Amino acid sequence: MRVLDAVGTFAMVFILPEDLNLTSGSPRFHRSFMDIYLSQFSRAYLLNLMEYQRILKQRNSLLKAMKDGEKKSGAAELDAWDKSLIAAAIKIMAARQNFLREIESNVEKIVLGLSGSKEKVKIAYRPRIEKGDLDDLSTALDFFQKFRASDKKYGTTLVGPHRDTIEIMMNHKPLREFGSLGQRKTVMIAMKLAALEVMSNHLKDNAILVLDEAFAEFDRIRTKSLLDLLSGRGQVFLASADERGLSGVYDDIRVFKVDGGMVTEN
Repeated sequence: MRVLDAVGTFAMVFILPEDLNLTSGSPRFHRSFMDIYLSQFSRAYLLNLMEYQRILKQRNSLLKAMKDGEKKSGAAELDAWDKSLIAAAIKIMAARQNFLREIESNVEKIVLGLSGSKEKVKIAYRPRIEKGDLDDLSTALDFFQKFRASDKKYGTTLVGPHRDTIEIMMNHKPLREFGSLGQRKTVMIAMKLAALEVMSNHLKDNAILVLDEAFAEFDRIRTKSLLDLLSGRGQVFLASADERGLSGVYDDIRVFKVDGGMVTEN
């Protein structure tokens, strides 16, 4: 089955230890987050993203050839690539903006729930280009023209959706710089759960949630709050070496133990 054929048939959200990069790592993890979840319910987004990446690769190849002196002049070719790049960029940016708006209030609510109303978080889409600069083709081409000398100097495209980021603030401070490990994990989980809800709403079916070691770095209060949040959310698979709070508390949770290759139900 092709990736495109699977879009809209089912959706999954994974919460893994390495996903802490979403709130601790570089902006590329922000773009990955938007691309992965938008692509699972929007075939149009996936097509636009693939087209943008194809054009970007061609434009970068041309810029590198110009930088290395393999191509003396490429202004006309760059103009042509810019028009195609802008067309795809506008659609990608609009979809990302809508997606972040859809999950924003839910992220705030989930963080408040997990932290016992102690922490307030704000997330916002921060595109490398203001959408207004792309609304008119002539204005958009002028915008790209401003960066052309730098693009040729470095042999790569310096502006566009491939440089977008998400601003994440907690209690009015940048989470990445000032947040504790537990706070960064709380926001990461909240963003993933909010994405799960948006996908489920768009697909009109519950997306599947898979969590691995979700309780690490969490105290008992956050652990219980997370379990309360997961209870009744459809199909959830949770793997952990820590079984605190699982057995006998939630009617809709079944607990299995894996020991020496044997699986038994508690």
